[in-house]
Amino acid sequence: MFSSTRIILCAFLLLYPYGSLIEAQEGRRYVCLLSDPPNQCSEYCVSALQPVIDHLSKEQQDWGACEVKLNGSVAKLDKIEDQLTATQIQIEAQQAFLVNNISKAIKTEDLEQKLKDIEGNQTALSNQLKDGQKRTENQLTAIQKTLSDIERKLVLQRYQQIGSRYFYIEHNLQVNWRTAEQRCIEMGGHLAAFQNAEEYNAIVGQLNKANYWLGVNDLAKQGEFISLASGKRATYFKWRKNEPKYNNPTQHCAYVFGHENIMIVLSCTTDVMHFICQSDSDV
Repeated sequence: MFSSTRIILCAFLLLYPYGSLIEAQEGRRYVCLLSDPPNQCSEYCVSALQPVIDHLSKEQQDWGACEVKLNGSVAKLDKIEDQLTATQIQIEAQQAFLVNNISKAIKTEDLEQKLKDIEGNQTALSNQLKDGQKRTENQLTAIQKTLSDIERKLVLQRYQQIGSRYFYIEHNLQVNWRTAEQRCIEMGGHLAAFQNAEEYNAIVGQLNKANYWLGVNDLAKQGEFISLASGKRATYFKWRKNEPKYNNPTQHCAYVFGHENIMIVLSCTTDVMHFICQSDSDV
């Protein structure tokens, strides 16, 4: 390819001076011609094309160097792949070896028996825990009962025993009927109701010349008196003559009139007086 290019360039250079000479002669002008066109043309063409030739040579050398590097990288990758394959084969062999040894060391029957033993131990432990929890609950119940009995005894220290029951008489504070009930609850009881004349007479014999609320009332139905403590019908009354009578719609709560020791109905909300508590909720 270089030879063909050289011939074309030389022919061009040979023809160019000849044409210039003709034009000079026609124009009556003169130019300087080459003394040795073939040789001088060859040297000129080589010098003109030398940078191109050098560039192509360098590109070819660079490409050769890249190809060498690529071949080296491919060789390294192949080597790494071979190493990875060998490592994987080695790991799989070791894994199979371990599985085989574990299988030999632990027989299936022994493993099942051990599992059964563990389950049995867990069941026994669970039963022990349940028994312990039940014993603890029983102990707590007993402790709570003991504490309740102690608290009850402390509460009853403020009460007096009459027959089989306990009563408390408030001689100082005067409140309405609802507040009196709340005070009795705070002391562990309720407003009192009596089950017989013995209890009634024992209480009224201690009263001052004042009025004392009872828990007897007919708030649910007029004329049907019940005990606030038990919710049952009251069993003992000692009404004043013409009682119970209702001078206004709020008169539904009974009290003991201390001047005569008789029972009267009065307003549950507006009137205030002393009160009598009972410790139980049976009557």
